[in-house]
Amino acid sequence: MTELLALILSPLPPELSSEIGRRFQQLVEDTDEVHALCEALQDVPDDFLPGWWLDSAASRFWLCLHVDWKASDEVEWQVQATARSLGLPATFVSALSGQPQATTLDVLKEAAAWLRRHGYEFMALDTGGDEYLSVPIRLDLLRQAFAVADQLALSTSLY
Repeated sequence: MTELLALILSPLPPELSSEIGRRFQQLVEDTDEVHALCEALQDVPDDFLPGWWLDSAASRFWLCLHVDWKASDEVEWQVQATARSLGLPATFVSALSGQPQATTLDVLKEAAAWLRRHGYEFMALDTGGDEYLSVPIRLDLLRQAFAVADQLALSTSLY
């Protein structure tokens, strides 16, 4: 799992990558590797102020989308937080937001297409649960990330 984590963290400064790696190692002692990965990639703030996901003082990084199968409203802010963490110049705004017929998967597909235009892909990890879990991978590292996931016997896909 550390090799997959390194691929996810490749766009970050080395100090932050090292910190997240240490965090993962601590978390994996108490839970399975996939959930430890998810928790290590989310810097949950002490105070949930409005727009905290775009405030580097409140949350330094967010590199893992983790949403319930019916929580389409959670996708947009998590993509925005991920984009900020990756240093992307644009902000994702869902055209499907607020549309009652839009499913979480629909919004995830829209978000993945947006991220792809910025040089990344969301690699979905199957947890066996009813949530969606995905991590951003640079397009040039995608083939390598799938190979690593295959070696780890992780079920993965793209949106």
